[in-house]
Amino acid sequence: MYIPLAGPPALTSAEYATDFNEVKSLGSINSATRTDDQTLSARFWATASSPTYQWNRVAVALGAERHTTLSENARILALLNVTIADACIAVWRGKHDYMFWRPITAIRLATSDNNPATLEDATWAPLITTPPYPDYPSGLCGLAGAALTVLADYFGENSSFVVDSDAAAMAGVLRPFTSFAGAAGELVDARIVSGIHFRFADEDAIELGSGVADYILANACLPLHGQKTGQLRR
Repeated sequence: MYIPLAGPPALTSAEYATDFNEVKSLGSINSATRTDDQTLSARFWATASSPTYQWNRVAVALGAERHTTLSENARILALLNVTIADACIAVWRGKHDYMFWRPITAIRLATSDNNPATLEDATWAPLITTPPYPDYPSGLCGLAGAALTVLADYFGENSSFVVDSDAAAMAGVLRPFTSFAGAAGELVDARIVSGIHFRFADEDAIELGSGVADYILANACLPLHGQKTGQLRR
């Protein structure tokens, strides 16, 4: 299975300049445009040990709320974790294929991109420490896009749920949502206000993860009887 990516926009394009200036403003460690809640969201999504912890917790909580059976729980958790694993492979293939620079490098070396709408700042630093691997596509968003698609398929798009973190620094902090699309939107924004991803890297990663999930839902862990998808929407 290969899910194609659109690839980053050209460095000389208006789209690149727009996303460059967005992360430069919102993602700076000293940003004057980022809100307190955006800062909290950025730190929250950066601190959990793994996406599997958070999305498995959501799946278990929704299953308990809907009174799902043991076999239903086994299937949803199998689909969820296989999909996250496959999305991780797809994301890292994309990072290897495109080797696209992170905002910290792009902003500090902006004079080399031949785009008059991007201005260099040699001292710019992000809110969150930049990981030592390429920008495109976003890992957090790719894995979340996969997980959210599986969960929406089972429980319904407009399900309400909360996400917690296993990080001591985020003890007691909850991020509530009234839809899986709402969670995806926050994840996209969180990586921008963190200063570690461009918007196109996040949005394309959500789409990539969702594509992986669609394939898994159609081809893996299929029930012997009854409806293939959406059977837990109650």
